[in-house]
Amino acid sequence: MLSVHDSGARWRSFFEETCANEISTLAASWPKQTAFMMEYANIQSWDVPFAELILKHPRATLRNADTVLAAMCRESGYEANPRIRISGLPPDVLHKLRAISSDQVETFTTSEVIVTKVSELKPRIYEAIFTCTTCGNTLPISQPNELELIEPLECPDTGGCGRRRAGGQTRFDLRWEDSTMIDNQWIEVQELPENVKPGSQPVRLSVLAEAELAGKHVPGERIRINGIPYVRTLKRGGTKTPMFDVYISLHSSEHKNIPLEEVKTTPEEILEIEKIAKREDLFELFIRSIAPSIIVGDDMMNYIKKSLILQLFGGVSRKFSDGTRTRGDIHILLLGDPGVAKSQLLTFMGMISPRGRFTTGGGTSAAGLTAAAVRDAFNDGRFSLEAGALVLADMGLCAVDEFDKMSPEDRGAMHEAMEQQRININKGGISATMPTRCAVLAAANPNKKHGGRLVPVVDGEPSTYLNNQIDLPQPLITRFDIIWMIKDDVIESRDRKIGEYIIRAKRSGVPEHLIESGEQVEPKDVHRGEMYYQNVDDEEILTIDFLQKYVAHCKREYHPTCDESPMKILVDYYTDQRKEGQDSGNTVALTARSIEGTLRMAEARARLFLRNEVTDEDAKEAIAMDKLWRYLSEGDGINPDDPTSGMRKRAQSAERTIMSIVRNLCRELDGECTTPDVYNAASEQGYDEDTVDRVLNNMRNRGDLYSPRIGLWRYNN
Repeated sequence: MLSVHDSGARWRSFFEETCANEISTLAASWPKQTAFMMEYANIQSWDVPFAELILKHPRATLRNADTVLAAMCRESGYEANPRIRISGLPPDVLHKLRAISSDQVETFTTSEVIVTKVSELKPRIYEAIFTCTTCGNTLPISQPNELELIEPLECPDTGGCGRRRAGGQTRFDLRWEDSTMIDNQWIEVQELPENVKPGSQPVRLSVLAEAELAGKHVPGERIRINGIPYVRTLKRGGTKTPMFDVYISLHSSEHKNIPLEEVKTTPEEILEIEKIAKREDLFELFIRSIAPSIIVGDDMMNYIKKSLILQLFGGVSRKFSDGTRTRGDIHILLLGDPGVAKSQLLTFMGMISPRGRFTTGGGTSAAGLTAAAVRDAFNDGRFSLEAGALVLADMGLCAVDEFDKMSPEDRGAMHEAMEQQRININKGGISATMPTRCAVLAAANPNKKHGGRLVPVVDGEPSTYLNNQIDLPQPLITRFDIIWMIKDDVIESRDRKIGEYIIRAKRSGVPEHLIESGEQVEPKDVHRGEMYYQNVDDEEILTIDFLQKYVAHCKREYHPTCDESPMKILVDYYTDQRKEGQDSGNTVALTARSIEGTLRMAEARARLFLRNEVTDEDAKEAIAMDKLWRYLSEGDGINPDDPTSGMRKRAQSAERTIMSIVRNLCRELDGECTTPDVYNAASEQGYDEDTVDRVLNNMRNRGDLYSPRIGLWRYNN
């Protein structure tokens, strides 16, 4: 039976038979290359019992591998001391952090984690050289424990004086300049949010990274750590106890920041996704599947859910040759009266996103949202970096409830995180940049001075409407691609429909006591592994698991581009809206971010339908969505007969009235009329000359009216 003592010979046989040339190349490139990377599958295919020995006794076998590597480098004529780094460990040694116990101590394990904090780099003595002060003999002592310096007990008789350190017979001086040192860093890791049970705290562990692994990772990264759990005695009041703290000695790591890599899809599921994408009611299916407990059928809620679907898929992030980057994530703000299901939508979206995070503005500081430089609890109290919610949600979605409860200073930290999608930290001697590549879904209530509810237009000025509802600066407002103003109006027919739906949804739930007592199964687990189930109205909806797989597949495989035709549609809309906004003073400023926002929505819609190109229809739908929320933000309401037109009721009323006036005048005056004729007739209806001019110009641009010369109009039948 193969034992640890035989591992040195096995390593030499393995290296000589499979990778002798690679080792010679490594030796020649030393010290630029210090690690020899090896896939576990290669060792397993060469000798299965030897591969299993490495998993059971990793520390000794890997130490023997490093010794053999150094010897082979010397045989090649190079003084090199590379370390072997094994990656791709088998699934049977993959453990969640909370599952690492005494059974895994001193074995090879792997875990998928998020880096939450890193300490500064410090040198550590790997092999210490001591000198006997009596005879000058030198003694090399290996230092396996990073928490304790091991000193020699006596000078050996052979080559030394044989005196002992005990009793003061001799003393040993550390020659640090001749000792071998390596970089050392502590990393705090946390289990993935999708592995955290509801109501429990995420498990954290400290990981020791050495040599080339130190300084490799930053907070917010998702990595797979391959390492060896070990224990150190827990001290209380300077006294050792029988309790132990668990740490992990990092052997190798693998980046896991590929978008949605953790969501696996089978070939059968991909075929079903492609089939669903061809359905004519695709949007309706997704609307029913987003927060099914919230009523479907209310027009306003349907449009909000539609925007959340686009946010799930998102646009395409791109990098350019000059080093700049544009974001593809869609940011949405829900601003509305209490009790309109804002928090419920945020909770669902934070849960359904594979890398979703949910937080509240009232209990979160700027550091908690972005990143913080905190006192290093690992060692001597210096500063170290700790990731906040936006950093931990990298490549996912961050839902921020009670956005209005944040202080102005805390909201200011959101500016860079939302647009540039990075955080720059300069504090306590630390200067670092961390990514925040996530979509932001925020919810807020109106100002307390209005009783926490939306109020009508102030003094008839639409441009003051949004600014009077919430104290948000314009630079932050423009970072949101969509801002929904959700007013809880009293409409009897709608209220009755909502009430009936809520009660039916309540009846379909399972009592929480029965779930906790084990008499009933958790409802969300009932449909695990399925693609569809029925809602309270017996309509077909997608399960959460399959919805995640649909989104992940689309974001991984489809990266739409915008051709000339949809580009012209988006640019024409942007320039027209800029001109209109300048004339009318829109409540939300139209900046260059606005056209990027409509492009992101068009790309997201193309992804939903599994397309790699943006179509004219995608562009028009994105424009309709943009028009809708912008006119709602002016507080004048939308025509209920045609909410997607994006035209306010007052504007539509003026359009219809003046069009009727022109038609009647043309009939009475031999087919043509003058501008003063229209002024006089419109003034009797309460419309001023500016409104008449704007409507006449719009009608002429659409081709409804023809002007043979200035001041003269003819109606085109």
